[in-house]
Amino acid sequence: MRIDPRSAVPKSLTKPHPRGTRRRLGPRHPFVLALSLLVLALAAAAPGVQGAEGPLGSEAQESQAVTGPVDFDRGVRLALVRSPFFTRSSLEIEVKRLDEKDSKFDLVPPVTFRTQYYVDQPSDVRGRPYSLSFLSTNYNPVESYFSLQARKLITQIAVLAHMQVISEGIRKLAKMFLEMEALHQAAARQDNLIDLARQNLAFLQKRLHLGAITSLEIKVAQQELAGAQAEKEHIIYSQNRLRDNLRAFIGLKAGQPLELDYKEARRQVLGAFDKGAANLEQAKTHSYELKIAALKKELQNYNILLAKARLLPSIFIGATSPDPLTSNSRGLFFSVGLDVPVWDGFKRLRNISRQKTIMRQFEAETQEKEMGLADQWQEAQENVRAADASRKAARAQEELARLKERQSQIRYHSGGEPLAVYLDGRKILAEAQKNTFLKNLDYDLALVKLRQLSGDLDASYVDASSWRQ
Repeated sequence: MRIDPRSAVPKSLTKPHPRGTRRRLGPRHPFVLALSLLVLALAAAAPGVQGAEGPLGSEAQESQAVTGPVDFDRGVRLALVRSPFFTRSSLEIEVKRLDEKDSKFDLVPPVTFRTQYYVDQPSDVRGRPYSLSFLSTNYNPVESYFSLQARKLITQIAVLAHMQVISEGIRKLAKMFLEMEALHQAAARQDNLIDLARQNLAFLQKRLHLGAITSLEIKVAQQELAGAQAEKEHIIYSQNRLRDNLRAFIGLKAGQPLELDYKEARRQVLGAFDKGAANLEQAKTHSYELKIAALKKELQNYNILLAKARLLPSIFIGATSPDPLTSNSRGLFFSVGLDVPVWDGFKRLRNISRQKTIMRQFEAETQEKEMGLADQWQEAQENVRAADASRKAARAQEELARLKERQSQIRYHSGGEPLAVYLDGRKILAEAQKNTFLKNLDYDLALVKLRQLSGDLDASYVDASSWRQ
């Protein structure tokens, strides 16, 4: 709906003015047009501000229970919608967008309406006992424009910071799913050790009845069984605690059911990631820290321009009715003026030098972050190589333990070795298998960190461009 600016002006203000008086505010005056545009802008902005509450999500959705199995892929998508760990940085984007809208409205000078009523009036003065005025504060259009551009950059920085939080959150979720799978394997291996300890205890008890051993060996075997059972309880406790952490991270309340599916966690977490194809340039292109540093430098350029713009004179406009105590004139009289800074102790000039110095600080910070990223990338690659070597050594030890266990089994069945030796061989094999999957976990976690640095991990779930709308 388009509004005629003249409809906002009272008819009494559009009558011909008497000869000898200053020109009163007419219907086509620029001030009235500006005032009408301001009203239209405020009306258009109201729905936008109210609508900003929509993307924050509803409490009803957060309180809904999650049904069905949750694997890593579904866990990430649930966390992106429900997780409280992403809420703060997401809300920061909304705050910066509201600040950006404020800067858009600063392109129009703010206007203040003031009225003054005289309760007591001199007897020799005839006319209305009040005065009206529309006044604007000092307005620098150049400064307002550069402030708006700076606010847009600040919003983009908030978006990138949110993306950085999401990237770290996805890596944390991947770590928890891999650990859940490792704990599941550890529980199975521990059950095997408990079974071996029970077989060993039963064998020794039979020999005790025959008088072949002493009760001390029985106590040792009982202690081994108790230790194996205590280790199983510790694994169960770790599983429950990690499950609670996953429940909280996804956004579920304490006590809400959560069915986890971590059987294919490694395949989902690592996907088709090729560690040989990833390189440092790919990490630099993805790095949110470097992108934020580049935007900060661009933002500082606007801060320098703002410092220079503050040297320009400010504009102020107004429309005031005459003072009824000194004049019998009627109507509103438009005025415009300049506010020119004359002496401020050269603070404005020093501020320009200050902002240029800060720019050099940002340039040094960017170089520091680039070197830090290179160090992180090299460290991540070294961790992958070291973990790969460790898991290969663990596999070799497991294979050796398997061969020895097979050897002791053959000797036991042929009567060359007692049962205790055979059980010890099986115990050594179970310990070697446990060490192998722990080394595999270290390797997988090192790969996850490398995949995160390359940008391949969070790019599979988040489109950064969708947040810049």
